[in-house]
Amino acid sequence: MEVNVLNIISKQHDKWVDVVRSFGMHNYPEDIVQNMYVKIHKWGGKYDSSIMYNDTEINEYFIFKVLRNLFIDYHRTKKISIDTKFYEAPNSDISKYISKYEYEERLKLIKDEIKTWHIYEQKIYELIFLENKSMLELSNKTGINYYSIRRTVNKIKKILIQKL
Repeated sequence: MEVNVLNIISKQHDKWVDVVRSFGMHNYPEDIVQNMYVKIHKWGGKYDSSIMYNDTEINEYFIFKVLRNLFIDYHRTKKISIDTKFYEAPNSDISKYISKYEYEERLKLIKDEIKTWHIYEQKIYELIFLENKSMLELSNKTGINYYSIRRTVNKIKKILIQKL
């Protein structure tokens, strides 16, 4: 006798909806569960031995993994758009928002700060920020560990942000 896996799984429909809700999906948990049913149907019995331990017992962990993967896929493919008009100034030209004097003062402050750095940090600043080299490119050309360069770049950014 052939077991209809979907009928057995669907008897615990509310449980599967609760599982999807436990992932943080409160808007459309039913959709994810329905997608699970469709996915299992499309498999055409290929994974029935993984889904069912025997004719009556469901491998709940397998169902959990299918639901989790569908949940992750849903969020991965969902388009996220951010309205940047609200966050950005109408024109990013800094000279319109600060006076030329203030701009020169900030630039001098940064240049003075850079002069106090170790020569390694100065070179990293020069190559990454002024010459627009990528960290990977710089690592490959110099033999310096990529993560060492990355830590230095992050340190430089942090220092410059504090100074401004």
